[in-house]
Amino acid sequence: MKQKGNSIKVWDSFIRVFHGLLILLLGGLWWTVENGRMELHKDIGIALLALLLVRICWGIFGSENARFKTFLKSPKAILKHLHNVFKGRYEAENTHSTAGGWAVIIMLGLLLSQVITGLFSTDGILFSGPLSNWLSSDGQKAVTSWHKTQFDVILIVIAVHILAVLFYRFKGTPLVASMVHGYRITSQQAPNLKPGWQGLILAVAVWLILMLLLN
Repeated sequence: MKQKGNSIKVWDSFIRVFHGLLILLLGGLWWTVENGRMELHKDIGIALLALLLVRICWGIFGSENARFKTFLKSPKAILKHLHNVFKGRYEAENTHSTAGGWAVIIMLGLLLSQVITGLFSTDGILFSGPLSNWLSSDGQKAVTSWHKTQFDVILIVIAVHILAVLFYRFKGTPLVASMVHGYRITSQQAPNLKPGWQGLILAVAVWLILMLLLN
């Protein structure tokens, strides 16, 4: 189905850079574990934490269409949205799709839980998270076990996300391109976007503060 409407800018530079960095950082976290580079793993985790915290702030104070209140809809709206997608009647929006909005929340929650549990994790021999001594031995074991298991859950969610993107593309709604260049063809009104550099500067500032506090 060919998209109707005009090409409008729907994603600011912070959201687009956030998405790209998220992919790189997750890949880095996996690689560092597989190769025993745990100090680097910790530093990448801190960078991811900074990025997530600023994305949450951006979801409250950032660009209009990046705010949680804009794209979080009711379960009834989700069912109607999915019905339209399957019937080929879905029109690209100027924000996350109704179903995609909740996928954003799920992923943010999982990733935030992952980096926080990582701060308290330890292998008991070679590496301990910067806050692991705040917990008892049993607490450390429980958190470390969840930290490892949760990464597998995140991989499953990522796989579902990729399949969903491919399905939307099959139904005539490309999603990846707009996350690269920021523009999407839609008949909806262009959202009020904030300068993405504000979010990027804030992310760097938060990262530097966390590096000082957690190293």
